[in-house]
Amino acid sequence: MAQSFTARDTEIIRRARNKRREVLVLREDHDWLAEYVSSPKDLLRRMASRGALIKLGGGRYAIPAMGSTSPSYKAWQPMVDARLAPLGGYYIAGLSALIEHRLTDLSESSVCVLVGFWNYDLNSGEVAVAGRALNAALSRRSEIFTTESGIETVRLSRTERYHRSNVERTLVDCLWHPELCGATETWVTAWGRALTHEVDLAQACSYALVLGPRVACRLGALLEIAGVGEQEREMLAARVRVPRKPALLVPTALDIEDAELMRNWNVRLNISRDRIEGWLAYGK
Repeated sequence: MAQSFTARDTEIIRRARNKRREVLVLREDHDWLAEYVSSPKDLLRRMASRGALIKLGGGRYAIPAMGSTSPSYKAWQPMVDARLAPLGGYYIAGLSALIEHRLTDLSESSVCVLVGFWNYDLNSGEVAVAGRALNAALSRRSEIFTTESGIETVRLSRTERYHRSNVERTLVDCLWHPELCGATETWVTAWGRALTHEVDLAQACSYALVLGPRVACRLGALLEIAGVGEQEREMLAARVRVPRKPALLVPTALDIEDAELMRNWNVRLNISRDRIEGWLAYGK
C-alpha cells in the first residue's frame, strides 16, 4: 500500500517525534490529538488506512518511515515491544532469537515470543505485528524475564528498544520450549554452531537450573553427547535434583520404544544419539 500524508498527518507525526515518540497510544495521546479532531480514535484509524501509521493493535500505532513506497517500519522488533510491553513481561525467543544471534541461516516470517501474561488474542494465535504473526508461549514465573536470567534489552535508538534472550538463554530455551525453536534439527544444529564459538556453558547451566530440573538434565545430556563442558556438567550434576520420571530429550517429539536412557541424567533419547551427534557436527 502506497503512503499518503495529509498536512495534518505530517504535523501530528512531527509533533509526536518532538515528543520522542515512535508509537502513538490512543489512551496516552488522546488529549493532544483531540486538539486536531473530536475523535482521535477515528483519526488514527484513517491515518493507518493511508499508510501514515501502522496499526499494532490495542490502540497502538507505529510511525513508519516517511517517503517509503510502503508503510514499512525501520525495524519490526520495536513494534513487537510496543504491542507486548504494556501487557507485561515478554522477550523475543526461540527461532526468532536463534536467527538474530546468527545461530541458524533460516529466515522466518512470524515472531516467536515468550510472555509472562495471559492474553486472549495471543492465545488465539490471531495477533500479528507489522505483518508478522506472533507465536507465543506463556510462563507466569516473573524471575525468568530478568537480566539475571539472560534477558537483554536491545536499543536501536533513543526511543526504540526490545527485549530478547541472550545467546546462552536462547540455547537453553531450546530445551525448555522447543516448539518455539523450529524443527529439532534446526536447534540442535544451532547448538553445534554455538559450541564452536565462545558460548558460556557455565552461564547456560545456571539458566537451566532456574528453569527446572528437567531442563537442567536435558542440558547435561546434550553436553555429554557433544563431549564438551566436563567441568560444567560436574557442577550441574552436583546441583540438579534428577527427576524420578525420565525426561525426554526432545519433549515435543514422540517417545520411542527402547530409547536409550542416559541414567546419570535420567533422560531418554527419543531422538537417536547418532542423529543428535550428526546435527551437532553439522552445526560445527
